[in-house]
Amino acid sequence: MSSRVTRIAIAAGAGLLVLAAGSTTAQARTESVSGSKTCLVDVDTDSTRCFGTFREAVAASTEGRITDAPRFAKDAARDRTLADRLRAASAARGGLNAELAILYEHWNFGGASIILNGGACRSGNGRDYAGEFTDWADSISSVIPVACWIELWADPHQTGTHQEYRDSTPYVGDAMNDRASSYALL
Repeated sequence: MSSRVTRIAIAAGAGLLVLAAGSTTAQARTESVSGSKTCLVDVDTDSTRCFGTFREAVAASTEGRITDAPRFAKDAARDRTLADRLRAASAARGGLNAELAILYEHWNFGGASIILNGGACRSGNGRDYAGEFTDWADSISSVIPVACWIELWADPHQTGTHQEYRDSTPYVGDAMNDRASSYALL
């Protein structure tokens, strides 16, 4: 092979590597749920609204009853009274709408977060809600049960490996970390 052809082949290969690296980076950015945003998921209607701060999401979720929640979801995990305040706000609404659980993208309550809300967990002895993660599949690393316990499942439709969480959990464990595709609220 001539040196000219070799140089062209090397240049073309290097160009393809640069393009591949750029598209991988762009793809990772568009698929990530990272950021300080908090999404509010109504499990009764399967509707989702996202907010720039945790405080805004809590204010919307509690219909304005709690407007001084921590600005960021990570700080909410350290607020020992927030879960009690959320339960009290739900009771003030007659239990019609409750904050059921908070899920976090990263371990130790970091990254983006989801507040699951809906009618309060009713039975106390089984699944009250079951749902699928769409934008959030394979990205949950820590959880805070509020009004319900939460069970994470590795596969859709509550199948596969699963783990139940009854307490605030800064790391869901190796078996479930970044693997949850569906959930059940108990």
